[in-house]
Amino acid sequence: MLRTIIISIVIFFHSLAAQSMADLDRPEETFKKGTLLLNKNKYKEAIEQFTTLINQKQFAPELFLQMGNAHYRLQNIGLAALSYRRALLLKSNSAEARQNLELIKDKTGFVDTDPSDSNQILSLSNESLIGTLLAISLWLIGIGIALIILKIRHRKSAFALLIVGSLSATISAFLSKARDSSRPDHRTNIVIKNDSTAHTGPAQSASTIIKLPPGSSVILVTARDNWSYVKLPNELHGWIKTESIQSLWPYDPEFSD
Repeated sequence: MLRTIIISIVIFFHSLAAQSMADLDRPEETFKKGTLLLNKNKYKEAIEQFTTLINQKQFAPELFLQMGNAHYRLQNIGLAALSYRRALLLKSNSAEARQNLELIKDKTGFVDTDPSDSNQILSLSNESLIGTLLAISLWLIGIGIALIILKIRHRKSAFALLIVGSLSATISAFLSKARDSSRPDHRTNIVIKNDSTAHTGPAQSASTIIKLPPGSSVILVTARDNWSYVKLPNELHGWIKTESIQSLWPYDPEFSD
């Protein structure tokens, strides 16, 4: 009886482990399947695969890049621009995403409410660069402290390592803070519909303030069912159909790194 129970427990945990491994593999396989469908010009099917990953909160710049490519080939220009912007949100130095977004801008003439959306000054200050700089600074500081504790000669060199390491850590912290402050407003929404217009009131009959080509960005102030009150370029404010916009952030930016 005891032997049977032990065997059952082993089988149960083995099944859990196998299922866990399958779960780990599934997102990658789904992405590969979507990419294969995209290469076969089956764009709608590819979008279905990519959407499955997004619904599972599997976010990656490559995923949004491919999603944008599929939407672009289906002439869903607004959704393509949204996807490319999301790819840049996760990887600011993605050359392909930036090039494709510029192509859409040349085609539609979309506008940005917040100029920082298109800011490229800190595009090189990505997480890998900041992380590498921080790691180097910690190594330098650690070596400098070790030299002092062990009372090894060349104490001046040890102090020099401490100074350089501290300086590198300070630069790393500055770049990290600057990168975070340059991120788009968490209320940023992207216009995904063609022929979208901002009005003076929440009604189609209200006066037009500005036309917003697909790919334009606005800042959501408040939403009321079918209409949303947004901040527009040039410090203007107006109403736009809620179905015409979608949040830039695919996740809650409050919990992002």
